Amino acid sequence: MKHSIKITLGTAKGELKPIRLRVSFCSQRVDLVTGMSYEESNFVNGKAKNNTKNANRQTAVEVNLMVAQMVEFIDKYFLQCELDHRRPKPDELKNLFAAQFKNATTNADILVVYDQYIKAKEKEKQLAYKSILTLQFIRKTLIEFDKNLTLKRITPTFLNDYKAYLEATNRYKNTSIHVFVFMMKGFLNYLNRNKYINVDFEQRTTIKRITNETQSFLTHQELKNFYNLEPQTPMEQLSKDMFLFACFTGLRFSDLSALRKSDIHPTQLEVVTKKTNKRIFIDLNHYSKELIEKYTADRYAALDTLFPSISLPHYNKILHALFLRCGFDSPVTLTYYKGSKRYETTQKKYEILSSHSARRTFVVECLQKGIAPLVIIRWTGHSNLETLSPYIAIVDNLKRQEMSKFDTPL
Repeated sequence: MKHSIKITLGTAKGELKPIRLRVSFCSQRVDLVTGMSYEESNFVNGKAKNNTKNANRQTAVEVNLMVAQMVEFIDKYFLQCELDHRRPKPDELKNLFAAQFKNATTNADILVVYDQYIKAKEKEKQLAYKSILTLQFIRKTLIEFDKNLTLKRITPTFLNDYKAYLEATNRYKNTSIHVFVFMMKGFLNYLNRNKYINVDFEQRTTIKRITNETQSFLTHQELKNFYNLEPQTPMEQLSKDMFLFACFTGLRFSDLSALRKSDIHPTQLEVVTKKTNKRIFIDLNHYSKELIEKYTADRYAALDTLFPSISLPHYNKILHALFLRCGFDSPVTLTYYKGSKRYETTQKKYEILSSHSARRTFVVECLQKGIAPLVIIRWTGHSNLETLSPYIAIVDNLKRQEMSKFDTPL
């Protein structure tokens, strides 16, 4: 029976793409999942390039042989339909194909696929270095959680079971468990998206925790000190300017690094945020305009983006050196839970600061200047006023501290 088979790569973020067989017949089209992926640059005309390997450590010969076996199976299915004088059915083809190549799609080593996932995240270059390290550490917890874990053993209760295991070890803070589970959900979404599994997961149970993120900001005096700091290298100058621009606009790094000159208007920025895909308009002030003028000068004329390219890990590394040089070493008390028990620890302020501290600094500066919260969330793209409540509490506390100065004798 007449049919065609096209071997292509599916859509997925990053260089790694799932290998897909697209079967067309009788004005119908069926996409079959092979359970294998390959780097786009090493997969040409439906075949893996010689002397290359995929993230699962399969050679090009092995992958091409497996694909050839799959194509042969499909051809035999259509031949059998013709011999039986019956019409091929899309669902029947999918089910027979899945059953035949079950080991390739459902019993794969989850750790191999997880390594592939980490590699894809590294290539996206939008995760901080610490986040990549966290993903690598989560791999160890997966082995501890279930040393015999395969893709086939992932059930709807997986996230809650994984969370319960982490809590039972009593080794991790609740904030860490929250991050592990959140990142694990991202991996599971990746598995579903790339057709490794098809599982609807149960709603996650809540994790009792205290977030200390709102302590990661610069006070007004610290912002002045950072503004007046003299960088020692061009990369330090770039990192300083990008951080200050974020302090004066509230942009996340993902939006800051992708900001194009065409997004800049005489009085405001027009940005579609990467995180929420929301279009926001940010009014410009004296300091943000000053930096725009600097980076639209002749020496940067060839750039489409406002700032030269820099990776997030490198950016954060330089920022930490600058924060340390500024003397941001005041002690900061952090509170956390392990299970239901509350603990406290103290760190130096520069240790908890990061690129995202600029966005928090912007919010605190706005509130201290008396700018209405409703205006602020229109600039930052926060979903509602409730998200600003921790920052409002900070500013209220700062105001009380300032008023207490009147308590000293005249």
